Amino acid sequence: MWRTVLRARSLLPGAIPARVRVLPRARPGTAQFCSRVNQGGAVQATEPSMQPAAPQPACSAYKLQGRTPSALDKKLLLWSGRFKREQDIPEMVSNEMLYAAGNKIRVKICYIMIGLTVMACLVMVVSGKKAFKQHENLTKWNLEKKAKLKEEFEQKLATEKAQ
Repeated sequence: MWRTVLRARSLLPGAIPARVRVLPRARPGTAQFCSRVNQGGAVQATEPSMQPAAPQPACSAYKLQGRTPSALDKKLLLWSGRFKREQDIPEMVSNEMLYAAGNKIRVKICYIMIGLTVMACLVMVVSGKKAFKQHENLTKWNLEKKAKLKEEFEQKLATEKAQ
């Protein structure tokens, strides 16, 4: 009998697990619940009264999963390229479609910001080289500004002494 079981297991490696691992409990006295749904119904009851009811779907067949798009949602769907015209957008749109459109717009905005940053860097490099050729720098500007302020202060003192 064991030979047939081992032979069957070798023929169907995915059907019968080779070893079942028992997880230890986190704390004594606490129950651990299985997070998997028994979809195939591995253990079947023999009596008709013990048969489980038909499996319930995750969502109701009558309720559509989604929502009616707002004006902003419609703009996002248009900008993301999902629909060509606003008349093409259906009354109910799935949440996944709205999330995908938002992600697409977010990526486009990031690309635009990257491009603008590179352009601003290039403009700063060009303007810095131009200022260097004209012998303009911050040190020179600060010295001129301080000399101007000192001159204005001295004139103000001279006018106050004269009065």
